[in-house]
Amino acid sequence: MPHCTSSHRSLVVVAAFLACVLVAARPAHAEIKDRIGAVVNGQPITLSEVNERVGQELRQLAASGLVGAELEKQSNEYRRRGLDQLIDERLVESEATQNEIDVTEDELQRQIEALAKQNHMEVPQFKEAVESQGTTFETLRDSLRRQALELRLLQFKVKPRKVSDEEVQAAYAQDNANAEVELRLRNIFIPEGTTLEAQAQSKALAEKADARLRAGEEFAVVARDLSTAPSAHDGGDLGYLRRGTLWPEADRAVWALKANERTPLIHDQSHDPAGYHVFFVAERRPIPPRPLSEVQEEIRVRLANESILKERENYLHALRKNAQIDVKL
Repeated sequence: MPHCTSSHRSLVVVAAFLACVLVAARPAHAEIKDRIGAVVNGQPITLSEVNERVGQELRQLAASGLVGAELEKQSNEYRRRGLDQLIDERLVESEATQNEIDVTEDELQRQIEALAKQNHMEVPQFKEAVESQGTTFETLRDSLRRQALELRLLQFKVKPRKVSDEEVQAAYAQDNANAEVELRLRNIFIPEGTTLEAQAQSKALAEKADARLRAGEEFAVVARDLSTAPSAHDGGDLGYLRRGTLWPEADRAVWALKANERTPLIHDQSHDPAGYHVFFVAERRPIPPRPLSEVQEEIRVRLANESILKERENYLHALRKNAQIDVKL
């Protein structure tokens, strides 16, 4: 049987969130760890918080080969950018508190479930995928909460525009202009034994299957004869699968293929049971889009929220103008 994974088409949807979620950096100088970077309405933001926010960028910079004044200049630019983000977040949180606006744990969990679904994963898989990108799941949760809080505050403060049916239809057409593809796969699986003798027998059987395929035998016939997967009686037919359904090595291998092509033997020892796999792409087809009637209100809300977010900079500027901010960095 194929093994599911958490790596998923480079996590396209996730990456949009992770772009502003950076893992913590070790402060370069312990003696300045708790210096004050800014004071916002009497509340301090420490340099260690700033370093944490831009930790990944600072580490990449340290590995870039820059030295001396240029390294210091770039580091300070990253820190100032991180400080600006933290200042905006403090202002948003304060304003949200004053207006009794909050994001509950249930709402946050639903947002996580929706994000996982967009990546064709269950939440445990999604959690594993996020952490495989070098970001803790708690960091992602915090980022999602901050973004949701900011959006809710903007919705409260900025009147959304009315979105027409024509705009919804145009957005729907744009969303589906480049349809995703799914593959109909066949699989041969030969489990690997636990003893040296059994492992040798498994390898020999896998190589026999590979040799028969290279000799031109039909994949389904070889699967029925030699595969031990439940799909063997159907010629190894796994049905239609989407990108990211298999574990990373197999996923990369099958998505590099055209229809009627197969992978070489894949020796997988990362799952239980371990063993040998061969995959065959029987068909590639576009994934049918959801009907407009099902998604039109989702699109309408999205477009309305986008219009609100366009006012974000103006609103944050107004918050800064009315706040007491003392930048020390």
